[in-house]
Amino acid sequence: MYRRKLGKSKVNNIHRFVSPKNGSTVLTESMLEFHSCYSLEYAREVKSFESQPEGFEYLDGNKVRRYTPDHLIRMASGQEPYIEVKPLRIARRKDFQDRFHCQREEARRLGRDLWLWTEELIRRQPYLNNLQILHRYRNNDPVADEHRHVLNSVSSFENHEASIQELALSTGMDITQFLPVVYDLIARNQLDAELHRSPLNKESLVRIRS
Repeated sequence: MYRRKLGKSKVNNIHRFVSPKNGSTVLTESMLEFHSCYSLEYAREVKSFESQPEGFEYLDGNKVRRYTPDHLIRMASGQEPYIEVKPLRIARRKDFQDRFHCQREEARRLGRDLWLWTEELIRRQPYLNNLQILHRYRNNDPVADEHRHVLNSVSSFENHEASIQELALSTGMDITQFLPVVYDLIARNQLDAELHRSPLNKESLVRIRS
């Protein structure tokens, strides 16, 4: 087993993803890897994740090769799979598929699965755009009075659910001041909203997260 260290490179640009979930900055080697961090950051089933984890050697035909996955994720279920991030155009190539099969077999022998993520999964819309909005407004400060005021307002509605516009009106806050607070609460997993099927806006329904 060995570990790569990401630093300055003449070939790859290093992208930095600030992760409140991990309490650290995650370094990635491509924009696609960077975008994959959004799903990992906001997936409830993911407890933490790291990029460029400890690598391993695997057998490719008669050759011993080294391999470092792009991510290692630690899930609430106890699973700890690796993730390989690749553009679809590369993932479809036979030489990659043959190599990935060998890497996956060795990962499983070591007790972990190896998942392949392409842009079809990572850049699904409007999900990625919504996560980017949440991340922009994610605040690491403790929950403030304005957060509690919004949560109390949501609780006052039937089924503990209302549109962002309705909530802004009920609290008397201007929508431009209200949106950052609501988005921060969604990012903190204290409010829930539909992120996969429709863009986040003032018409979006939010509810107390169970």
